[in-house]
Amino acid sequence: MNDQTLNQFLAERTAKAMKRIEEEIFAEVNEGICTFFGADTLSALTEDQIEEVSDAQKARDKGFIKLGYSLVLKLRK
Repeated sequence: MNDQTLNQFLAERTAKAMKRIEEEIFAEVNEGICTFFGADTLSALTEDQIEEVSDAQKARDKGFIKLGYSLVLKLRK
């Protein structure tokens, strides 16, 4: 029997794959946001545009796009 909880076991077992998936989601959402606003980088976005991204993130209930928004907004802080 394992000394860990199921959550601990799975978190350790999947950490590398989850990090890779997170990076892919960030890249896709980052590119999409920049394309939508016609910006070369996230740092080129205006405060109003960042607010629009934040509003879009809040409007999503859950899912990969919400995660992507969260990762982008985390980078901007």
